[in-house]
Amino acid sequence: MEQSFMQQAVIAARRGSGHTWTNPLVGAVFVKHGQILSVGYHHRYGQRHAEIDALAQLQRPQQAQGATLYVTLEPCSHFGKTPPCADRLIEVGVGRVVIGQRDPNPLVAGRGISKLRAAGIPVSVLDSTTALNPAYNFYYQHH
Repeated sequence: MEQSFMQQAVIAARRGSGHTWTNPLVGAVFVKHGQILSVGYHHRYGQRHAEIDALAQLQRPQQAQGATLYVTLEPCSHFGKTPPCADRLIEVGVGRVVIGQRDPNPLVAGRGISKLRAAGIPVSVLDSTTALNPAYNFYYQHH
C-alpha cells in the first residue's frame, strides 16, 4: 500500500516537469484511513512546495491532522522563497511522514526529518524516488 501512495506522489511530481528547475520535482499525497485526501505537487520554481499544495487541496488544513503524508523528497526545513514545509506539517498535526528520498541539498540534508521527529512525528524513508530528480541529485552529490 505504501508504494502505491508513493507512486501517486511520483505521478503528481512529474506534472511539474520543465517548470521547477533549479528546484526538484516533488509530489505529495495526504492519506487518512486508507483514503487519499489530497494530492499536490511543486508547480514551478519559486511557488509553493508540494506539501503545501496538497494542504491547499483540502477544504480545511485541519483535515491533515493525524494523516500520513507521502512525499517524494524530504520536506524543507529552512526559509527560502517559501517558509519551511516541515514547520507547517508540524503545525497542522500530521500523524506520520513517509519520504521517498532524503534531500541532498545541504540546506535540508536530514534537517527536515530531524525537525519532524523532534516534534514527535514518525518518519520513514523509503529511498525509492531518487530517479525522479537525477540532475538535482547529481548537482548536490558532486557539486
